[in-house]
Amino acid sequence: MIGDIHGAYRALQQVLDRSPFRLGIDRLIQLGDVADGWPETPACVERLLSIPNSIWLQGNHDWWAAEWLATQPPVEAVNKAWYRQGGQATLEAYQQRPKEDLGRHFSAFFGEQRPYFEDEHNNLYVHAGYDPAEPIGAQDPYDLVWSRRLWREEQEALGYEECFIGHTPTWSWSQVPCQRANVWNLDQGAGFSGRLSMMNVRTKEFVQSDIVTELYPGIQGR
Repeated sequence: MIGDIHGAYRALQQVLDRSPFRLGIDRLIQLGDVADGWPETPACVERLLSIPNSIWLQGNHDWWAAEWLATQPPVEAVNKAWYRQGGQATLEAYQQRPKEDLGRHFSAFFGEQRPYFEDEHNNLYVHAGYDPAEPIGAQDPYDLVWSRRLWREEQEALGYEECFIGHTPTWSWSQVPCQRANVWNLDQGAGFSGRLSMMNVRTKEFVQSDIVTELYPGIQGR
């Protein structure tokens, strides 16, 4: 399982190289926010597409990136909030790619991201959080990629063994994957000046990338 990547392909490749993950045998779950921040979102998408038995969750930044890929408006017409919060790097990276890559990534990757995933061990995976008082399948997909209440209020993921999320960076106070109640957070600030985390769901063993700002010297992330 991998946390928020935010266009940091070098960090993604590092955690794959450093982990005992077995390509074609183990299942990979990516918790969303592949896009926006560092300048290699298309390369991240290509790498994830190359890994069989993968499950990709939709993050709020992926939602924004998919909206842009669907219509490809000129810069002056793009979502300004997205553009300011990392979308500029994604847009400029795709402008350097062959035109067919944009449609292929939209359909084969962003169009296949899930709002949540429940595994065979009664674990829940969702990008941001959810309301434990309501069935997950009945909730607004917008809340699943945006709401921080589950983590910030230290709520328990009722009805599940464990819940795994990203979205809310912990890098300012925890440099490693951390737990509140039965909820684990794997966003260690790779979009900013933190690290990308990859964790074994069963054993909780994890590997991390180098500090992402060191992997992209002279480049500003989010």
